[in-house]
Formats: sequence, structure tokens, C-alpha cells
Amino acid sequence: MYKMVDRSIFPSQNIIQRQSQKQIQKLSEVQIQALNFLAMSSLELKEEISKALSENPALEISRKSKLRDYGKHGSFTDADKFQQVLEAQSDNSETLQSHLMHQLNSMSLSPFEFEISQKLIFNLDENGFYGSMLAPESFLPSRTEKNFQILKKCIERIQKMDPIGVCCKSPEESLFVQAKQDEKAPKLVLFILNGHLELINPPEKEKVFRKLKDFQKDYHKKMFGATLDLDAIDYNLETVQQAIDYILHLNVRPAQGYIKDTVSVFEQPDVVLIVERKIGGIGTDSFENGIVSGDDNFHFQVKYGSGDLPELQICKDFDFDSENVQKALVFIQNLKFRESTIVLQGCAIVKAQIDFFLHGEGHLVPLTQRKIAEQLKIHESTVSRMASKKSNRFIQTEWGLLPVSYFFLSGVSSVDGKQKLSSQMVIEVMKNILKEQEDSGQSISDLQLTKLLFEKGIKIARRTVSKYRALAGIENSYKRK
Repeated sequence: MYKMVDRSIFPSQNIIQRQSQKQIQKLSEVQIQALNFLAMSSLELKEEISKALSENPALEISRKSKLRDYGKHGSFTDADKFQQVLEAQSDNSETLQSHLMHQLNSMSLSPFEFEISQKLIFNLDENGFYGSMLAPESFLPSRTEKNFQILKKCIERIQKMDPIGVCCKSPEESLFVQAKQDEKAPKLVLFILNGHLELINPPEKEKVFRKLKDFQKDYHKKMFGATLDLDAIDYNLETVQQAIDYILHLNVRPAQGYIKDTVSVFEQPDVVLIVERKIGGIGTDSFENGIVSGDDNFHFQVKYGSGDLPELQICKDFDFDSENVQKALVFIQNLKFRESTIVLQGCAIVKAQIDFFLHGEGHLVPLTQRKIAEQLKIHESTVSRMASKKSNRFIQTEWGLLPVSYFFLSGVSSVDGKQKLSSQMVIEVMKNILKEQEDSGQSISDLQLTKLLFEKGIKIARRTVSKYRALAGIENSYKRK
């Protein structure tokens, strides 16, 4: 028996038939996996690879993982005779971090200096260096001249702690720091350790003496009339041997003997890209090969930071069902997609910030994730997966290890709207204006500063001026009086 529906509750005027067309793109499981790989850290991806290897017999490792070694400089360890520098030392029962923190806690420091020093200490690798870790500048809340001076002071303070020579970028810098702390260090030693360590490789006095003479001669040929520190040093075979002996008895690994800190305050940075400056100008870019043209003398090679991730392949002796083979192929393809996408984004970043990679700090220009996405014709969220400020992803550059987000900088428009100016550039203009006003005995407000910036072609809101002034560590007009 059917029950009749009382249609009186559905007034006819409320029944409207609409026809609409929607385009819905449904991501496949393969695409979802590929995008997930982009968002994963190296540690998460390593776990995913391990899981795939255990579940799919068609997958095998073709190349074992390589330990990260992004912070090495020079050729100090190339010669076998330099191994005597690495003398065995007795083990300590404490970590380097706890040993340094014990000394730091006994010092009278401002809260800001203590915080920066603590971050520097827990940013050191097992050898006591930061060359393969985060760039010290990344710990500054704002990149003001005052903060840079405080950072430099904190680094130098830690370098003088026991053991002397930690908190340096490289072993070479550490040896120089150790020698500088010794008032009896020969001048020849200081000259060699100040960027000329290759002169004592191999450490044989006759060869070193000849290299010093050749270096001195070549320098004066290229730099006619210029003086060299070596000119004021009276050296011979005997003093050269003394310098070699002195250097070989320095500690190239000042943190050796301390137990490894397994519970660090900071996560190991996920290095996704390594950008290297290569000699030789290249006319055109080749992002697919990780090549970005620089100037007439240099180009840049952008490499994927695989770190300790293993490389996979289809098992050669595999003779199972095609389903597992297909899954293995897709998995490898998605790993390659992650690698190629990250390299392409890295090349686009290097190209957009080419002045920074050529000249360093202070040469960044405004850059948005949208601009990179548009250039590569990918979705903005794909760029965000790598460049988010919340991610632990970094790019190794010759200027230090820097977070990917560091290269994305907000800016303001010029008055004519044709140019974008970075916050760094605006702050420099602000400093110059304020200095001019202070030299004339005036103290101007943020509103007046906004008007003066406009006269110089910079269109900016007063509240943004206040924000930039605070970032630069400049007090307001009331406190500047």
C-alpha cells in the first residue's frame, strides 16, 4: 500500500529546476602521492621509502645513502701527512653543548645575548662547527646593524670558550681562531692560517718555503705597488718548519672527545638544495639541468639535497606480478618528480635573487611564491610546500645555510607603480633620511617620514613605516629627541 504525499507542503512556486555545469578535477592516487612527497621532509620520505621497500618486492636500493657533508671547505685533509693533526683525545662524559652552556650560564649577559648564544651553541655539529648547520644570521629576529654586531660578539665569545675554536664555519677558521688566542703564535703561522692553508700541503719545509716565495712573487706581479703581510715576515727553512709544527699541533676538531648531543634543541635542517658557484659564464639558463646563468665569469649549479635518502630501482631479478612492478615504477617516478620539482623551484629562486647569490647579504629583491608559481606554470600551493616558513627546509649557499622562506621577501611599490622595492632597500632609505634630519638637529615623526619617502618615489603607508622602523631597531621620534 503506497502512502500519498501531501504536495501542499511543496508550493509550486518554490519548485525551481536549474541546470548547471561544473568542472571537477579529481586527483588520482598517483598524483596525491606525488604531491605528498613534495610536502614531506627528508626524514618522513626516508620512512616512506623504508615502508615501500618492505611492502613491495619489486623495489630495491641501487645506491646506499650518503651522509651529508655540505660544510667542508678547502683541501686540508687531502694529504695523508695531515692525519697526524687528528690525534686521539680522551673522551669526556658530557656533551659539547652542556660543557659550553655551563660556561655561558656563569656569564653576565643580556637576555637577548644569552638567547642568541644558546642557539649558536646548539647549532654546532659534532666537530663544533656551524658550516653544515644553520647560518647564524637566521637566529636574528631582524637584520639590523645592531643585531649583527651582537651576533658577531656572541660568536667571538663562544670561540674563546673551552675548547677554543668552536663556533667556527670551518676547520680552517677554527685553526686561525686558536692561533690568534695564543700571544706567542708566530706571525708566519697567522699568515698561513688566514686563508693560505694550501701553502703547507704537503707539510714539507722545502716545498712550503718555495710556495711562500712563489706566492709572494706572483702577488707583487698582479698587485703592483701593493704590500703583503708576508713582506714584513723574515722567514727561512727553520722558521717554516716551526710554523708547520705549530699548525700540526693545533686541534682541527675542537669538539673531539665530547659525547654526541642526541637531544638537540633544534631539528637537523632538511637541506633540499645545494647552490654552487661555478667558474665560467653561460649565456642561457637550463633549469632542467639545474643550471642558472650568472654573469660573464660565473654560473650556478643547483643540486638536489638528497642527503641520506637511498636511491631506488626495480629489482633486476624480480619475476612477480606486474601490479607490484607498476607500483614500484610509479613510486620511483614520484620520487624523481619531487627531485625535479624542487630543483626547478630552486633555479627559479636563484634566478629571481641572482644579485644575492652573486654579492650576498643586502641584495635580496621582493619575491612572492605566486611569481615563482607563474614562472614555472605550477600551482602556488606546490611552491608553498617547499617555501613555507613553518617548514624545516634550507638551501646551502656560499653565504650560509638559509631557510627557503628567506628568499621570499615582501616589498612596497614605487610611486609610479613600475617598481617593487624590498623592505631592506626601504629601510636603508629611511636610515639615510633620518640621519640627514638628525644631522640638521631635527627629529621627524613617522608621518613626516612617510611624506619624505613619497618624495623619493616610495609609496608606503605610515603604519608600514612604523613597522620597518621597528625592524631596523630605530626608536620613535619621541625617544630619539
